[in-house]
Amino acid sequence: MKIALLQCNSVTGDVAGNQTRILEAARRAAEAGADLCVTPELALCGVTPGHYLCAADFAQGCRAALQNLADALKDGPPLLVGAPVPSVYAVGLLSNAGVLVDKGKWQVISRKVYQNMGRSGGQGDDVRYFDRGVSCGILTLGGWRLGVVLCEDAVAEEGAFWQTQYASGHNPLMELIQRGVDAVVHMAAAPFCVGAQEAGEHMLSHVAARHHVHLFSVNLVGGNDSRIYNGQSLAFDPTGQLLARGKAFAEDVLVVDTAGHGADAVEELCQSAEEAEWRALTLGTRDFVHKCGAQRAIVGLSGGMDSALVCCIAVEALGAGNVTGVLMPSPYSSEGSLTDARQLADNLGVTTVTLPIEPLMRAFEAALKPGLDLFPPYEGEVTFENVQARIRGTLLTSLANRAKALVLNTGNKSEGAMGYCTLYGDAVGALGVIADLTKTQVYAVARWYNTYRGAEIIPQNVFDKAPSAELRPGQKDADSIPPYEELDPVLEALLEPPAESVDKPLDDVCREVRDKLFRAEFKRRQEPLALHVSRVPFGAGWQAPVAGRYRLP
Repeated sequence: MKIALLQCNSVTGDVAGNQTRILEAARRAAEAGADLCVTPELALCGVTPGHYLCAADFAQGCRAALQNLADALKDGPPLLVGAPVPSVYAVGLLSNAGVLVDKGKWQVISRKVYQNMGRSGGQGDDVRYFDRGVSCGILTLGGWRLGVVLCEDAVAEEGAFWQTQYASGHNPLMELIQRGVDAVVHMAAAPFCVGAQEAGEHMLSHVAARHHVHLFSVNLVGGNDSRIYNGQSLAFDPTGQLLARGKAFAEDVLVVDTAGHGADAVEELCQSAEEAEWRALTLGTRDFVHKCGAQRAIVGLSGGMDSALVCCIAVEALGAGNVTGVLMPSPYSSEGSLTDARQLADNLGVTTVTLPIEPLMRAFEAALKPGLDLFPPYEGEVTFENVQARIRGTLLTSLANRAKALVLNTGNKSEGAMGYCTLYGDAVGALGVIADLTKTQVYAVARWYNTYRGAEIIPQNVFDKAPSAELRPGQKDADSIPPYEELDPVLEALLEPPAESVDKPLDDVCREVRDKLFRAEFKRRQEPLALHVSRVPFGAGWQAPVAGRYRLP
């Protein structure tokens, strides 16, 4: 049997467009002799559709699209497509289903079994709109019994379907195995995070070998808001041997012949975490901009590492002609920073514009004076440092309005954790491109990028100089927060604490980092949507009170 795994990049809510994309991929598979085509979970409507599902005509539109596919593929191979369908168990809800389209008709084969919530937020989001699901169906085709299961996560520690006994009493995989199947078809929408692909492959291989079944896992690809889906669909034989792996971070039609070895269809894994992060962020940026209906991006270039990496990602994602770099020097900006920013832009072929902010700083100081005179100054005041950042934010967003572009935010995870940013200033933007990378990871990805390009695209001086916001004379980031080489390991340990260290006392640096981390939650709630590449991103894997005060006796 030949099974085609249709690795789709669906646009959430664009049922008409997704219908066309699926149809085109199915026709490519038919030309390759596929006996069955399979899409990822919710490929027809897009993942995390949220309140789209509550619209009166949305479910009706999905049903119409299913019939359109059935009519168009009447003479083609059967298609197993992920789509929302009316629930037969709960009034007012839908089922997240695997639907068989064949011979001009469609029928539901399997319904996703939900837990009450998911650590990554995926099932927790969807369970509000979908029923809990009670069945994992079996499809008989060409003498094969194919068990069909929908599950978004293939990593054991995340509660994978093959280890989980749901509150409803269901264990989807074991139910299929007990009913007798030759293969498991896994329709997935597993968000990318570093290391998840390797862990998922190990687990899937183990499942195939343990239960002696073929296993076909088709995964979504593309950026959808914060989440990035990496594709890399998989096929294993009953010994657990990898038969095929789809492309990473790209659409693919992966045709797997169960009678062959499939060695020619095994795409390579990313060679490093930095390569995977780069490719994920590039895809996430491209899809966010394009799926929001824009083509261009505006990036503020400070001459520092964060804005340099964001500009490189933007150029890779959108093309140099669609990226504009904005230099906004103040009296505190060093000549070296301006030179580095211009050199980066020249290396990338990016158009720049220079907008000095000193006249605006003076105007703001004069305009604010009557109000500020009402309040006494205090030591450590940052009023006019924040004014500089907010002037720059205003300039960037104003240019974006005229250019019909999106501002790409350049803040990193370390700064976001410490609240080392200015709301409505350097925190502005439509998308936090590197907001889930620590400063240490930013430098690592930047070094990888220069090696990847085989040239010093990001100038060496950007690597060498101490990080600084340049909002006052001689300012360095380390004046306000711990040095990044101390901060980042502590931050990662606080976000993902090992169980055995929970009761260990904190040293002074850990306590400072934790206190700032909790106090900065109000800023993070107002920052741009961030692309997620870590296991514990802010906003999904992490929640803290905004109006809280963490104090212990």
